[in-house]
Amino acid sequence: MTNIFAKTIAIATSAAFISVASLILTVPAHAQTAPFTQFSFKTNVTATPTNDPTSSLLNDPTRDIRLDSVEFSGRTISSFEVVTKAKILRNDTYILPDGNVFGVLNSGRGPNTPDDTLLFEGPSKPNPTAQDIVDSLGNLNLNSILVTRENADTDSIEVSFANPVNTFLFWERGGTAGGSVAGDSDLLVEALGENNEVIATYKILRQNYSKADYNISTQVFPILNNGPFNIGSIGISLNGITTQTLRLTSSNNNGLIPGIPNDNGPDFKVIAATVKVVPESSTIMGALLMGGLGIIFKRKRTVMS
Repeated sequence: MTNIFAKTIAIATSAAFISVASLILTVPAHAQTAPFTQFSFKTNVTATPTNDPTSSLLNDPTRDIRLDSVEFSGRTISSFEVVTKAKILRNDTYILPDGNVFGVLNSGRGPNTPDDTLLFEGPSKPNPTAQDIVDSLGNLNLNSILVTRENADTDSIEVSFANPVNTFLFWERGGTAGGSVAGDSDLLVEALGENNEVIATYKILRQNYSKADYNISTQVFPILNNGPFNIGSIGISLNGITTQTLRLTSSNNNGLIPGIPNDNGPDFKVIAATVKVVPESSTIMGALLMGGLGIIFKRKRTVMS
């Protein structure tokens, strides 16, 4: 009886470790929903220094700014997923006095990024196509962004990544360089499942951004060329699920609709990552205990019978 019980414990322990391993696997996005969790992170970049040592600028805001890594929760992440596919759902238009019609959504970049060979940047143009959006976001150049103007109501897009991801890093072009403002706009983020259903929602608010410690200027030829600005950063992560697609929406950007928040034209970059979540020791021990005891009692009943 003693030998049988000892063997049963060994079998139960192995089975329990298998069950714990299964708990660590990522649950497919379509299986359940979960809320986003907000976090702050440090942005590490390579950028051209300023020529003026007395300047309040942290770098040359007109040139390439390469994302090298981010740091949060005691870890450093340097492996990223960039946008590989986009869809324009809505891009409200406005008419200039000269008769030109533009949408509120634009592709923007630093004025001197085309002359900088550090890395690729997207286009500088209004009325971007889906491919233009991919070209603006699908790189690690933090001076290649999407720009939302405040001339009309709403824009909404979907952006997708090549692989399932659970962590999203946002940067927002915010206040005047050297000032206290990190971000000055809001953005609705919705994670989509395999059937295009919403599995998580989060509204990024301007006051929740932290200063990212670099500056950019932005050109959208021929309608915009301004800066330099501070950049704000914020991260949001999914708990226990992944997605490949985000829906990003800003509304009432021109502030003309009463009773609806004015999102104030977010100018942003989004890059994703997959961050493995290791269960707490108490969770592991609980799974070991429950799995082991269940098999032990089952085996004991079998032997006794």
